[in-house]
Amino acid sequence: MTRVKICGLMNLKDIDMCVQAGVHMLGFVVDYPEPVPWNLSTAEARELIRQVPPFVSTCVVTGGSVEKVLQLANEVCPNVVQLHHKETLQEIKEIADQLILRGIKTIKALRIDGQGKCDFEIADPAAAARALAKTGVAAILVDAYTTSMPGGTGVTVDLSTFRTIQQESAVPVILAGGLSPTNILQIIRETKPYAVDTLTGVEVSAGYKERKKINSFMQGVQDSAHQLFKEIR
Repeated sequence: MTRVKICGLMNLKDIDMCVQAGVHMLGFVVDYPEPVPWNLSTAEARELIRQVPPFVSTCVVTGGSVEKVLQLANEVCPNVVQLHHKETLQEIKEIADQLILRGIKTIKALRIDGQGKCDFEIADPAAAARALAKTGVAAILVDAYTTSMPGGTGVTVDLSTFRTIQQESAVPVILAGGLSPTNILQIIRETKPYAVDTLTGVEVSAGYKERKKINSFMQGVQDSAHQLFKEIR
């Protein structure tokens, strides 16, 4: 089954809802370099992550300098760090190399604008995917990019661009951007991503998740797995 990450968690109630629904990875936005509604302090994130039960993975979503990211990882101790800002290839490699020594994996977000270009030092998605796969990251996350919001845009990524990145990447590729209970089944059928990541798609308002939406999203992911199994048989 496609793995599921729900991001932008800010309270214990929402963590419990995600765990009960079977979400595989919980995402916490921490000390992000730009103003976003889901930003937590290091202390807040550390306390919430301590409440996550065993066998559920945790991910800190952040960005910035090598020193800042490494210090944050040391203080919060997640399973994964997701770089979601304007890090360079050299910075990504240095962060990934240092974090793996501490048992922490790195995901790099590749943000795609409305013209199909990357908000990255390499604008071509295929070339960017090939380069990122050589930095030591565990996975690439493909998200939509707008000038108004660096993440949680609610905008869907062009799926043909996503498939190109899948084909060119030597590491697993995660799909984010505009995923919701109403479209997740069809999008998984079309793209077969390693994992999916949703934020606003399961919220009732910024920073507050809704149980019904979470359960419906997970049901859509499970239904896609059942349909694929039937096709294989």
